Amino acid sequence: MAQKIEASAKSSLFSQIWRNRGPMAVVTYSAAIGHEERNDEKRMEDRRRTRLRAGKILDRANHFLIDATIIDRSCYGLRLRLARDIALPELFHFFDEESDAIFLARIAWRRQRLVGARRGPVIAATARQIAFLRGKFYAIKD
Repeated sequence: MAQKIEASAKSSLFSQIWRNRGPMAVVTYSAAIGHEERNDEKRMEDRRRTRLRAGKILDRANHFLIDATIIDRSCYGLRLRLARDIALPELFHFFDEESDAIFLARIAWRRQRLVGARRGPVIAATARQIAFLRGKFYAIKD
């Protein structure tokens, strides 16, 4: 009997309303992001989710290091998911397969396979160099 009373005392407000509803009772809810959840936000622009765009991380000499997926992006940054957890240089080149652009990037933060990168200027590349990056071995030949 004591267990039954204790269990009913712990019931949530929602379950009390649901059980004791009258003929005109209406239950609604809303979810909102409070300011306290965005206090640690450091980016200047909102990020936009992408449709899992593919890319390649290259060293500064445009040699392939690892495949990556763009999870979301902002005007000045990217959030990437690496194919596996490997060491990366602080500065690297990133090849965006959808736009065929290579740009300089700098690691802003890292949590195992997730990497936050700050985008830099676009690196000039020829059609031949892009074709090599799209090819089987992912490197630009000299």
